[in-house]
Amino acid sequence: MEKKGFVGRLKILSKPTGKPLWSQAVKSIILMILAALVAKSLGFDEGIKAVMFITLIATIIIDLPLPLRKIIPMAFVGFIMTFLAFISSSLALSSLPVFLFFTVIWAFLSLSMYIFSESVGLFGFIIFCGYFLSVALVNRDASTLDWGLYIILAYLVASILFIPKIWGQKKDILNMIASSFVPETSLERVLSIRETLSGIPIEGRDYELFRIGNYLTGFRGYSKLMLSRLSGESHELFHSFMITADKSSLEIARNITNVPHPVELESIDQGIKNMEKSFNSRDPNTKTLIDASKNIQTLLQRANDLLVGKYPSTGKLRILSPRSSLKDVLEANFNLKNMYIRHALRFSLALTLGLLVVYLTHGRDALWVTMGILIIIKPDVTSTLNNIILRVSFNVVAIILAIILGFLFPHYALVWLGFLMLFLFRAFYPSYMGLSVMFLSIFVVLIWPTGPVWENAIARIIDISIGAIIAFICAYLILPSRMTVDLPGQIARTIHANREYAKAVIPDEEMDYDHENAVTHFRKYMLEEKNLESAIKKVDDTFNNVGEDVSLYKELGAANRKLAADISALATLIESGASLPDISRFKEQLIDALNELALSVNKNVVLPRANINKFYNDSDVESNLESYLDWITNDVKFMQEGVELGHQTGSLERYREMS
Repeated sequence: MEKKGFVGRLKILSKPTGKPLWSQAVKSIILMILAALVAKSLGFDEGIKAVMFITLIATIIIDLPLPLRKIIPMAFVGFIMTFLAFISSSLALSSLPVFLFFTVIWAFLSLSMYIFSESVGLFGFIIFCGYFLSVALVNRDASTLDWGLYIILAYLVASILFIPKIWGQKKDILNMIASSFVPETSLERVLSIRETLSGIPIEGRDYELFRIGNYLTGFRGYSKLMLSRLSGESHELFHSFMITADKSSLEIARNITNVPHPVELESIDQGIKNMEKSFNSRDPNTKTLIDASKNIQTLLQRANDLLVGKYPSTGKLRILSPRSSLKDVLEANFNLKNMYIRHALRFSLALTLGLLVVYLTHGRDALWVTMGILIIIKPDVTSTLNNIILRVSFNVVAIILAIILGFLFPHYALVWLGFLMLFLFRAFYPSYMGLSVMFLSIFVVLIWPTGPVWENAIARIIDISIGAIIAFICAYLILPSRMTVDLPGQIARTIHANREYAKAVIPDEEMDYDHENAVTHFRKYMLEEKNLESAIKKVDDTFNNVGEDVSLYKELGAANRKLAADISALATLIESGASLPDISRFKEQLIDALNELALSVNKNVVLPRANINKFYNDSDVESNLESYLDWITNDVKFMQEGVELGHQTGSLERYREMS
């Protein structure tokens, strides 16, 4: 395995995570200008910059791809936190100890929000950016009350974005449900959508379609991995089948968001017949292909029947999510064993030192050294080094472009070019982080010059580089997070943690459901999941030509997350007091299947596949319970197929004990 060099790392780190957000960028810039005009008309001359940039932050929060029911409380929390950030910065002008107190509190609490989830942590980071902005902008020319009014004005203007969200909230939900049928959607993305939709009432038909989309995405990902290992006629036939299935799946996705009509599936049936005629029925590998194809066929047929109303709607249902109290989360994660708490401590120290220099000098150089720390420091040494490579490299390019623009255009045109750069920053954030950072740097150089553009440009790259060095030193010296990777072993530990979680949740004759015990095992699983994410990322960042292996490990990781989510939903159903039939036999077979999977991966041995049979009658089972038991069964089946593929390709032999 050949390790990646500088260029290889830069390529992988620069890889986009989505499409540019052109419409969001247009809306943000228009609302920033509107907010500035309103502030000017109200006589808020000292706060125009603050109003504009807080409007930008508010539009980023309100325009998150979330349902209206989740955006409203998030925007309200964002408003309160931003309001408090500017008020605390204004109060801190009178006292250095007060400033240090507020800065430590804001830095630590904002970054420690990662212990709840990645999305909550990102929200906390945005909130700290608001505090950072308040330190840079707040001055004595306006009172504390004035700064509060500026924030209120900014959020009032940004709240205009709620109008299209209210108008299109039903369509937004349908788009999320339909995305699971889009061939390009990954299982990780489907899991994210599931978390987003949790707790929101959904029509029975749409609930069932999303459930089918979960399965379909898993089988599609598994099929693509199998296809990459085929050759000759088997590759041609299976590839033809996948193209046909993807076209039908995409047509179903369009029908979900538009007026539904029947989708022709005869070509899928014919594709399976062609494979059955040509493949050797005794070959276990070809049997696996046929089985996966038939699973996809069944799912598409079921979705098609739902669209044309073959199955009546069962009213509105909710995708359940695990309910963990604040106390549970803090007890499990608020300690130095959690890398995010160690990161919060490092972040707090580094940013407090940086902002202290800004507070004492009000110098722009100090501000940008601190900005370098802010955008570069990450929870572990490797990620911080990767951020240095990515963001300093893009800042160098930004400086070169800014100097060229400064020579080509007259000074009065640079302001308009600066706002073009701000538009591009919003369009590429967060899908193209490298480009987003680059355009933001060009904006700063053009809009806030302290002299000639080229002098300002060189100063900015020096400041960012100094910040990068400080960030790396803090990451390396203060409670450093390093790891030795045993990727197959980590997969096995994650499966085992899921096994123990299922064992703690599902009741049997000898054990009743215990919430505290279930939460304890869920947190243990979450720790293994985070370690698995880090291990996969390290392999992907370190080596060349490992794309297929990384894809397999990502699919196995996503399947584990989905299994944990389904077990959590089952736990929530049990907590609600629903009457349950005897499912102890289901539990026994589930535990055995997961135990064999973990052993098979850890020891790199092929074991017979353990089946999970249905030991209950549909009439005995409440509909939600039946759904979650079926989801869990299919999760295990998908994991079994992924592990078998890992044995066939040798992926489970590699990436053990890497430092």
